[in-house]
Amino acid sequence: MPRKSQTIDLARRSPRQARAVDTVEIIFEATARILQREGPAALNTNYIAERAGISVGTLYQYFPNKEAILVAMARREIETDGAAVIRAISEAEDGAADPVRMAIRAMIHAFSKRRVARRIAFETLVSQGLGNELAKSVQKIAHILGERSDRLLPGRARPVTPVSLFVITRAISGIMRAASQEESPLLGAPEFEDELVRLVQSYFAGPPA
Repeated sequence: MPRKSQTIDLARRSPRQARAVDTVEIIFEATARILQREGPAALNTNYIAERAGISVGTLYQYFPNKEAILVAMARREIETDGAAVIRAISEAEDGAADPVRMAIRAMIHAFSKRRVARRIAFETLVSQGLGNELAKSVQKIAHILGERSDRLLPGRARPVTPVSLFVITRAISGIMRAASQEESPLLGAPEFEDELVRLVQSYFAGPPA
């Protein structure tokens, strides 16, 4: 079996015991710190194990190489990002906050975390032929927006369709990814959030072409 397939398969194994989960989290944390402080050139399994305070043999029980670690980190980010946005939408629906603004704020927070480590993890996911997984959280968000459009997008003029949801959600996620990859200081600026909210509102406020 090719090495790439082995990496992908092993990266999908999920530890079930609490101790195993803790060990994986320690490995992720050590990897992220190395990437943030020293860059990808410094990353190797021996150094990750050293910084994690475990033996390299223990690390290999969970991951066969550094690429498998980065793929697993990217998958975790995709899952937690989607969950955070959906949670923000649900909490805003129950209160007085604007659900669209809260969803965008949650996305900004997610993309602002450890940008270097996040970018390299996602680049590794793509290089392993798994780039399609990046769309998972966006697809979930689009589905939620479609189901709850009457509450989330009141007073809209443009109909909420699968096409319009695809366009606006991919536009927002693309802008977020560009800001993160370019390490733009705009990502944390209030004006950046305001413009994204305005983009969504104006998109659905205008009549269909």
